[in-house]
Amino acid sequence: MERVFGGVVPAAKRGGVVALGNFDGFHRGHHAVDSAAMSAARASGLPAQVATFDPHPARAFRPDAPPFALTTTDQKLDL
Repeated sequence: MERVFGGVVPAAKRGGVVALGNFDGFHRGHHAVDSAAMSAARASGLPAQVATFDPHPARAFRPDAPPFALTTTDQKLDL
């Protein structure tokens, strides 16, 4: 698995199918999003990717109220 942090997506990964979300923990709903992206990527012959955020996007809208987090960013990357 290749990880890209705040940079340009490598050329080989561009145009792929992206599962986009905060993915704080990896419950059945997250698994469904990831599985759908993987299936669509396979069917289209495109690379599959998962994109997540740090900090949580809610911080941009409510900086005074940090969102509840089930996992740290490091834990999330290990899922």
